[in-house]
Amino acid sequence: MSSAHDLDGEPADWLHDNEALSVRFGLNAEDPDAQLRNQGAQVRMFTDARLRIAPDRLFPNVVAATRGAALSIEVRSRAELGLGFGFRIATGADPVVDRLYAVGRPEPGKFRSATVRRFQRDNRLITVDLMRARLSDSHDRDALQRLWTCEVSTWEVRQFLDPVAGRVFDERHLRFPPPPPLPRAGMRAGAVRAAPGGGDGAARVNAGVIWADGSAEQRFERIQVQAENDPLRQRIGLLRVHFFVIDAD
Repeated sequence: MSSAHDLDGEPADWLHDNEALSVRFGLNAEDPDAQLRNQGAQVRMFTDARLRIAPDRLFPNVVAATRGAALSIEVRSRAELGLGFGFRIATGADPVVDRLYAVGRPEPGKFRSATVRRFQRDNRLITVDLMRARLSDSHDRDALQRLWTCEVSTWEVRQFLDPVAGRVFDERHLRFPPPPPLPRAGMRAGAVRAAPGGGDGAARVNAGVIWADGSAEQRFERIQVQAENDPLRQRIGLLRVHFFVIDAD
């Protein structure tokens, strides 16, 4: 008998901390291991979600995924100085990635984007599993609670060296020309995507955790950052997400 609970929330294409930081969780379609495990899988995002069994508990940002699904995480942030941003994706236990940088060609409105498909240190897929499935002698509930949530934060880059070009870039010497301004009507962070498996604001879920499982290949751009804002005290944005596993019954 399923122990899943009904979750109600507002379906979302992106999750936002503020107008300067947006994050989108999707399925990893690049790595062979991910392609196999993601057959028939889905990922859904919600804002202002509540479990019907505990209506007083509000989850501002939720990602609900099929058990075992391999994720792709897209971070989109504004960098006012025009150089780019640093970012960190971390659970309460371990970082998925830490001090990676988006310094590629800017988008309109001084935005840049970066996509992550693997753990930074060990080339493993970013997957979602049931919290209760990971309970064991070595993984108690308190430890797993720290894997239930994930925080994504960004901060400004002030100066960096591109070792390939052999040049240093700062506010006076930009790597790329300034991007065009946003259209007057404003720009939404990315194209609207229909939620797989239905677009309503309800799902049957269980608590989930971020887990490293399966192999992944992704190269991150190598630069030498020489000056940046404090990642803790001078953030552009900080987004906190709770993970759930979609009930298959």
